[in-house]
Amino acid sequence: MVLAQVGYAFLYFITETSFNHGMSPFLYVTYRHIVAAVIMFPFAFFLERNERPKLTFALFMEIFVLSLVGICVPINMYFASLRYTSPTFVASIVNVIASLTFIIAVVLRLAN
Repeated sequence: MVLAQVGYAFLYFITETSFNHGMSPFLYVTYRHIVAAVIMFPFAFFLERNERPKLTFALFMEIFVLSLVGICVPINMYFASLRYTSPTFVASIVNVIASLTFIIAVVLRLAN
């Protein structure tokens, strides 16, 4: 866990440096997704070739909405906030997300 936190802090400093040199957070997210897709594609294609469901329109829309709401928007907001704050602040706020989610769930009576 300590190594993961050190890795995240290192990533924040690299990201902050790239933003300070003029890179757009949106372009950074795009590059990040392209690299992830290139790395993950061979594993997904060869290891799960026989387990894939048929790609219907409903399944495609579900994947699209989940990737938009669950990945693209939060990461874009996250890196945009990194552009306006310090890496130390962003690294500490990430650890608060789980507790805030729990508090919201309790307020909305979704957790016991």
